[in-house]
Amino acid sequence: MQSAAARPPARPPAAGAATRAAPPRGPRPAAVAAAAARSGKRLKYAGVGQRIAGEPLFITVEPDGGDAWRLERVIDLLKAGGVGIIPTDSLPAVVCDLENRDATLKLYACMHLAPKKKLSVLCRNFQDISRYTGGFRPPMAAGQPDTFTVVRRMLPGPFTLIMPSSKALPPLLDAERGRKQPRRTVGVRVPADAVCRAVLEAFGGCLLSHSVHVPEHLDPDTEVPDPGTLIDMYGSSGIDFIVDTGPRVATPSTVIDLTGPEPVLVRRGGGDPSPLIGE
Repeated sequence: MQSAAARPPARPPAAGAATRAAPPRGPRPAAVAAAAARSGKRLKYAGVGQRIAGEPLFITVEPDGGDAWRLERVIDLLKAGGVGIIPTDSLPAVVCDLENRDATLKLYACMHLAPKKKLSVLCRNFQDISRYTGGFRPPMAAGQPDTFTVVRRMLPGPFTLIMPSSKALPPLLDAERGRKQPRRTVGVRVPADAVCRAVLEAFGGCLLSHSVHVPEHLDPDTEVPDPGTLIDMYGSSGIDFIVDTGPRVATPSTVIDLTGPEPVLVRRGGGDPSPLIGE
């Protein structure tokens, strides 16, 4: 039996494929690095493709996505209506197929969310945003910046944009009352995280998402929950997989409301919102 700490050899590149060196990893805050070193739970789930009886599939992937082929089983689970946790460029997200009704209900149940709770949509590109939203408002006056042009310079990035929804967006599902409610607005994201983008591209569509629960007030050195903690939080709820890229600082996305005449900063998190809100 393969030991938990062992890692299988990387898949060799296809014949004739160009190879490139992985970009160097940036420095981590000392507190995060120290927490990673002493985390017994992370060591328990340190294997690649490990699945402990009664617990979700656990996959370890390099932060730069260089071994994203290991995500194949995750993609299969998502296409089959599974719910799981993937990294983003902000907080890890619990995700499922946006277009799958049963998967959506399962996500709400796994996270114990109220039926009317609105979730975000992880998109691959601006074409996805165009499909599920009413688009970006054009300039209302001479000299006013074009929102679409500004946002193109900000994405991919750690921003959630609240926009008017389109008819293509699946309605809110109220399992308790058996009703469907159309959504007038939706939060959309185009994350910059390499692994998250690899999941979206391999899946071939958008994912409904909700960030994992973290303390309301985060210190600069607060680490995202490690795999063992996520198991404790969601394992008994029925999630199907966890994708882990190692320790990182917990930073929520910056939320900007684009439904009114001018952009409004709702929450400050990662990224610089000043190009949109004029700080």
